[in-house]
Amino acid sequence: MEKEIWKKPLRKCEIGGEALIEGVMMRGNNKMATAIRKPNGEIVVETVDYIPITKKIFIFKIPIIRGAISMLESMYVGMKVLMNSAEAVDFEEEEESKIDKFLKKMFGDNFFQVMLYSSLVIALVFGIGIFMLLPNWIAGWFSFDKSTTAGTILANLIEGALRLIIFFSYIYLVSKNKEIKRVFEYHGAEHNAIYTYENEEELTPDNAIKHTTLHPRCGTTYLFVVVITSILLFSFVRWQSPLVNMGIRLALLPLVAGIAYEIFKLAAKTSFKPLRAISYPGLMMQKITTQPPDKEQLEVALAALKAVVTDEQEKKIEDKQDTSAEDKQDTNAEDKQDTNAENKQDTNAEDKPETST
Repeated sequence: MEKEIWKKPLRKCEIGGEALIEGVMMRGNNKMATAIRKPNGEIVVETVDYIPITKKIFIFKIPIIRGAISMLESMYVGMKVLMNSAEAVDFEEEEESKIDKFLKKMFGDNFFQVMLYSSLVIALVFGIGIFMLLPNWIAGWFSFDKSTTAGTILANLIEGALRLIIFFSYIYLVSKNKEIKRVFEYHGAEHNAIYTYENEEELTPDNAIKHTTLHPRCGTTYLFVVVITSILLFSFVRWQSPLVNMGIRLALLPLVAGIAYEIFKLAAKTSFKPLRAISYPGLMMQKITTQPPDKEQLEVALAALKAVVTDEQEKKIEDKQDTSAEDKQDTNAEDKQDTNAENKQDTNAEDKPETST
């Protein structure tokens, strides 16, 4: 498993994805595609032109800045496609609640956009509250002098340890939900599909299922690096009142995300083992956030992947497959000719009359 994770891919790949409700989203250099399995078994693929904002605006390409922007963009895009997948799956029809009817009547055609932005705000508030503010508040209960340098470092380390415990506990608890487990299986399918593409294999479920579900470029690993980076960075910040601590941590969050992004990218492609070690706990977490998919789920992931592969890349794949097929045919033809020639020589030898001296 570890050998495959760190093996240098045959093809340079910048394609990334996200698991959805009964589907997978894939993002390439200039396209984004979602593939959803409908209740009737049909796979519906939608493709849109998409270029990340970090590739369109120069200032957003600068290291550290690009990390903070990428995190925000990924949250927005991820939430949008997740809500689209929930709507596209068409679960058993249920009668709309009074609240849904009221909101649709109030916002009309803007209902979906309002729900999207509301969900994004709720997710941000929940994430900041649970993973940043709660650990800081609990750490403040410990009664030792936090005004000294040693006290500040100790308080920040306690806060960091609590943040890790909450993070691991949250991931573990949500994994027990039946619907979330299905999403984690599609997460595994996404990684299997990308490994198949990186290894220049034919994009089929039989090839994809052979690969591990753990991938060094996974967002789970990035989130872990964010947590570790925040622990280290906040350790240098003097401990203040809870309100001031909250403001400082919120102000430093973009810097944390940016630094973590650069570490994450470097660790994913380096052969330097000490740097790889940073990614190892995140890879172990993927044993929870990714689960082995079945072939039907792999079909969905591969459908999304094929939709974002550029025409040039697709042509290379087809040319390679055609070349392999032609080589196989040529080899078979040569073997057949050699066999025929041998048989002919044997026949001539048998037909030739014996001569006596």
